[in-house]
Amino acid sequence: MKKTLLLLLLVSAFGYAQTFDNIPTGSGYYINKLIVSPNGSDLTNELIEVRGPANQVIPTDLWLLVIDGDGNASNYGKVTQEIQLGDGTRTFGANGIFAIVCNYTDENTSVVTTNPYSALMDSDATVLVIELTGNNVTGGSSSNVSTQTPDIGYNGNFADASGSYMLIRGSDPDGVVVDADLDGNIDATGDHTSWILYDSVAYLDDDIENGLPELGYAQIVFAQDNATNTANQIATTSANVVDFPFGTTDPHIIIRQGTSTGYTINDWAIGDTSGSSPDWEFDSDALPAAFQDWAGINTVYGALNPTVATLSDNDFSVSSFKIYPNPANTSITIKSSDVKIESVEVFNMLGKNVLKSRLVDDKLNVAELASGVYMLRISSTNASTTRRIVIN
Repeated sequence: MKKTLLLLLLVSAFGYAQTFDNIPTGSGYYINKLIVSPNGSDLTNELIEVRGPANQVIPTDLWLLVIDGDGNASNYGKVTQEIQLGDGTRTFGANGIFAIVCNYTDENTSVVTTNPYSALMDSDATVLVIELTGNNVTGGSSSNVSTQTPDIGYNGNFADASGSYMLIRGSDPDGVVVDADLDGNIDATGDHTSWILYDSVAYLDDDIENGLPELGYAQIVFAQDNATNTANQIATTSANVVDFPFGTTDPHIIIRQGTSTGYTINDWAIGDTSGSSPDWEFDSDALPAAFQDWAGINTVYGALNPTVATLSDNDFSVSSFKIYPNPANTSITIKSSDVKIESVEVFNMLGKNVLKSRLVDDKLNVAELASGVYMLRISSTNASTTRRIVIN
């Protein structure tokens, strides 16, 4: 009895006394944004963001992983991809966001394809750029990647549906089986029972493989057209299953709303990618309904996402502003009749913040900037928008 009590006290002290279907749970680390298999080339267009304590070193045993839920005999019910987020030195940004993006160098032509997100990232986020090499950036497959530096287990092609994304702490989870009997429930025994689960979300499609159901192991599971596919979509016992009622659409954007930590439709948003990178939009097949056709995702890269409650306030357009001259020589005038401008930032095309300032008489002094193309970010209290500018 004393040993049992001591164990319970220790578990409580470390913050993971609760469990989710046989996996101990903790708090403090969350998935912020996943853009997986979007339109175009996955290898430079995917985006991963994780949220944690501001400026804190990321634990070396913090992993973002995928558990395969498709009817694949070799991978069904086990971990197929795992990204080691910490290396002992990487930290969450000053705003608590850690983002991962990829550049790609064609090993035959030496042509470099740069990810579209770095130049738009919030300056307070920590951004890790993975440098990939391979034979075809448009191939969009792991077979098109020869090397990745640093090699953290991510090659620009994160698995999509049907998959469960988990943020865990533990030993290397490569190949861990969470559902040996393939009944759709997380097993009571196995290596996964020593993990600490911090966050998870899953998406199940309706493309039944090998006559086997789609399986989801996350705390919230979005199931495509679940009302008609219930028998072929199985979620682990304690999951909250949300019907994604768009039978022809696989979503490729999954985000947490704001600082949410729960597992209801009020905590997440999910939808397909419309448009082109980096100006992705949620299309009309999105949940919750407030996110349908939302075109402001390019304003929150490396930052917290909006919520249903704040979306209308956060989604302002660059058309709200007068920005001139562009090209500019020594100063740029920025005016708005309906938005209070709190600050402006300028980033070079490598994503480096080269200027952050308040306006003086509606003007931004750019005299010290070298000639070239930059990204201008305009921020209010609750939102920001970005515009390309040229300095002569």
